[in-house]
Amino acid sequence: MTDPCTAFKGFYSVCLLIFSIVSIMGLIAYEQTNLSSAASPVVAYLAIWGGMLWLTMVEGSQGSLVGLAPVNRELYKDSHPITYKCTAVANKGDNLDRYLMGRQFMVCMIVFLINISGGPIGGAELWGYPDGLKTVFFTVGLSMIFFTCMV
Repeated sequence: MTDPCTAFKGFYSVCLLIFSIVSIMGLIAYEQTNLSSAASPVVAYLAIWGGMLWLTMVEGSQGSLVGLAPVNRELYKDSHPITYKCTAVANKGDNLDRYLMGRQFMVCMIVFLINISGGPIGGAELWGYPDGLKTVFFTVGLSMIFFTCMV
């Protein structure tokens, strides 16, 4: 069983994430983000969730490739043949280093796409939020930080 402090931190973390997701999706629906106001909310929804899915795959593959580099590939040759083939290519020569460098540029581009899709425009108004809440979550960007880092 987790201690009460850890449980409380987990609870308010999930609450902040839910609040951030609902707020960002509301901003997109009311065309209060850069992409939704310039194109349409549908384009912004597809871009933000497509970007998040892409970012999770890029981050997950990086963790897997780096984590499996020191492991003897013969241990999972029969049980995970696709992983075996991927790591054979990734760990050949300096491929892993080149992948990691290119991955950094890709992550920057994906986060830029997510920010264009969900970042609020100046003076965004949503559901009568008080000015202090809008300043912290929209102007400072805390809702986008929580969304991007926690999802």
